[in-house]
Amino acid sequence: MEDCIFCSIISKTDDAYIVYENEYVCCFFDKYPINKGHILVVPKKHYQEFREVDQESLSNIILASQQVATALEELLSIDGITIMQNNGIFKDVEHYHMHIIPRFKNDGFSWIEPEIKVPKEDFISLSAKLSKILNKSH
Repeated sequence: MEDCIFCSIISKTDDAYIVYENEYVCCFFDKYPINKGHILVVPKKHYQEFREVDQESLSNIILASQQVATALEELLSIDGITIMQNNGIFKDVEHYHMHIIPRFKNDGFSWIEPEIKVPKEDFISLSAKLSKILNKSH
């Protein structure tokens, strides 16, 4: 895709510290890391959103993420790993990607959970609607 930094990295027209790649994915260090060792796992095909990614690429993304996380655990003295991705207006690059973030106690990175109360009726209603959609698609 034109003007996509990740596509440029994958095609080697832009520089990055690539640590692993195969036919489906390219894994490289995040240029603006949350912590030392922060790696992005990116499908080689250009997709903007999670829902668009084909099954073969998606399988390779999760397997590569597991490999990268395991290697980081072996290499660095970490206290944990955060694996995440963002969609819609919450992503910073218009090419789907997974973040593998080594975590260290008191590293300052946090997940803030708002205190939201969901009524039981909402759980029941949404559960029924989601089940109907999900069971129809299989």
